[in-house]
Amino acid sequence: MIPTAPHRARARLAQTAAPDAVPASHRPRLPATAALTAAALAVAGLTVGPHAPLVLSAAAAAILVYQRAQTRRSAERLRASQLPAALEALAASVRTGASLPMALQEAGTAIAPPLGPDIAAIARATAHGRPVNKALDEWTARHDDPGTRLAATALVLATVVGSTPARALDGVAATLRERLDLAAERRALGTQARASALVLALAPAAFATLLILSDPPAAHFLLATPAGWACLAIGITFDATGAWWMTRLTRGPRP
Repeated sequence: MIPTAPHRARARLAQTAAPDAVPASHRPRLPATAALTAAALAVAGLTVGPHAPLVLSAAAAAILVYQRAQTRRSAERLRASQLPAALEALAASVRTGASLPMALQEAGTAIAPPLGPDIAAIARATAHGRPVNKALDEWTARHDDPGTRLAATALVLATVVGSTPARALDGVAATLRERLDLAAERRALGTQARASALVLALAPAAFATLLILSDPPAAHFLLATPAGWACLAIGITFDATGAWWMTRLTRGPRP
C-alpha cells in the first residue's frame, strides 16, 4: 500500500518532534540544586574564608543566568526546527479537504512542545469564533522571529487563496528548511569563534576570583572599600558588555 501525502507528512512530523522531547527525568531539580549550592557555600566559608561565599554566590548567579539564556535559545531553535514539518502536515490536511482550523487542531495535538501548544492555542481561538488572521497576529506578537512571521503569512494566504493554499504552505516549509540548514552551517563555522569569546569573557572573572581567594589584602580592598567596589563594578560592566557583544557577533540572526 502506497502511503498518501498526509501519512508521509505525519510520519515526518513524528520523526522531527519526537527525538527533541525532553524527558522528565532530565529536567533540572531546583530544590536539590539549591541544597547542594548552599552546602558548597558553607564549606567554602569555613575552609577558605568569609569572602568565598560572596564570590561563589556571584559566580553561581552568573552561571544560572547563562543557563537560562541557553535554555531559552535552545527552545527557540527547537521551535524553529518544528515549523517546516508542521507546515507540511497542515498542507497535507488541507489537500485532503480539511479546513484550516481543523488542520490546526490536528497539528496542535500531533506536534511536541514547544510548537505544539502554540498551534493548539490558535486552533482553540479559531474554534471560539476568533478570526484566523487575528489569532495569527497574536501568535507572531508572542514570537517575533522571521520563521514565525513567514509561517503566519503562509497560513493567512491559505485562508484567502482558494485555489492552491497547500502549495503556499509547502513553499514556505521548503524556505524555512533552507534557512535552518544555513543557520546550522553558520553555527558550525562559528564554533571556534564562540569558544574564543567564552575564554575571553571568563578569563577576567576567573583571575579576579583566584585573586580574592588567595590574597586577603586584595580581597579586603575589592570587597570592603568603596574604591574596590567601584573597580569591581567597572570591570564587571566592561566584561559583561564585551561578552554580550561577542556573543551577538558569533551567534548571528535567528532563522
